Amino acid sequence: MTRTERQIEVLKKWRANNFRGIFQAATGFGKTYTAIMAIKGMVTKAGIESCLVVVPTITLKAQWEAELAKHKIKFADVLVINTAIKQPRDYDMLVLDECHRYAADSFKRIFEVADCDYVMGLTATLEREDGLHDIILDYLDVIDEVTVDDCLDNGWISPYTVYNVTVPLPDDEQMAYKSANNSFKHFAATLGFGGDAFRNAQKYLKSGSNEQKGKAAMYYNAMRKRKTICLNNSNKVEATYDIIEALGKVNGLIFSGTVEFAELLQDKLGDICMSFHSKITKKQQKDIVARFKDKRTKVRYLSSVQALNEGFNVPDCSIAIIAGSNSTKRTFIQQLGRVVRMQKGKQAVIVNLYTPDTQDAVWTKKRLDGIDKNRVIFCTLEDFLNQLNYENTAISGDTPAVIPDSESTSSPTASV
Repeated sequence: MTRTERQIEVLKKWRANNFRGIFQAATGFGKTYTAIMAIKGMVTKAGIESCLVVVPTITLKAQWEAELAKHKIKFADVLVINTAIKQPRDYDMLVLDECHRYAADSFKRIFEVADCDYVMGLTATLEREDGLHDIILDYLDVIDEVTVDDCLDNGWISPYTVYNVTVPLPDDEQMAYKSANNSFKHFAATLGFGGDAFRNAQKYLKSGSNEQKGKAAMYYNAMRKRKTICLNNSNKVEATYDIIEALGKVNGLIFSGTVEFAELLQDKLGDICMSFHSKITKKQQKDIVARFKDKRTKVRYLSSVQALNEGFNVPDCSIAIIAGSNSTKRTFIQQLGRVVRMQKGKQAVIVNLYTPDTQDAVWTKKRLDGIDKNRVIFCTLEDFLNQLNYENTAISGDTPAVIPDSESTSSPTASV
């Protein structure tokens, strides 16, 4: 089956569900184009004269506007969710891009503000760890799904390999992590074990006694501290620098866990890297993306904090270095999607740097849940660098970029 045939199949299921529903598909399949086919089709079938496309970010707004212009659709408005919920207006059709983002109390109003007969939601991964996707499902059903494996099997995205590279903490940061982790365990024990501690902490902060609120606050402080230590692991700065040096002149994205880390990377890498995050202006973000896409500039890497997880399209970008992230599979799928868009001969490489024997190792295991184990390799930084030979890699050819001698598919462990 061709991609177009599969997209038409999606539209048939949407029509069979009274032109309402969520289409869940891996990044790179062509969700945007599927929605554009739906919009154009409804002009013919129902004579629609207006359409609202809701997006979560300015970057996605610009991309949607460009796509709509390319297909000569002039009657559609594209609004960022914060604006859309404040400007109620009747539309014939509603497209909710990255609809998993609209479960928050303030954002879910879009389902009420834009009361349309024809609604299509788009997402790569609807399920949320907090369970709030159920709120979205109260309004729309999932009508179809195209997985990463489906896309790979049909040649709709580039093949990829995920390298999980261990980067231990420096001694002083390891001591700080151990202290924070001990505090976390102590306060978790006073609140209840496992998920009960987290749920009880949430409950106590809202309506507990002063003593309970104090314990809950200390629990969260310890949790945040150990997370920050993992995300700002200073050895990851050096590891990222060494990997980029070994890769040579290729374009890539670096996913950082904090603004501080993103800026440290920019300082370390110099002119070839620019940090991209919410603390810079919209104009600066636009200029940075333009410089990254312009092959005449020196900029070859963007160091991003979540801002590029969704809706950033550069087909010739084949490298993603995840230097800091959370535990959600959805985030990983979004990051993977940034580099697997189809381009002839491309082999995407995802390098996940994680800190062994910490919570970071637990997050890594959770992120990889459901990913084809044949595409996942665990190795040390030394092994990775020793085997990395850019001239013979599939970053611009047909074979895996790295095949460590100590290849292992065992899961990481953590003492948490």
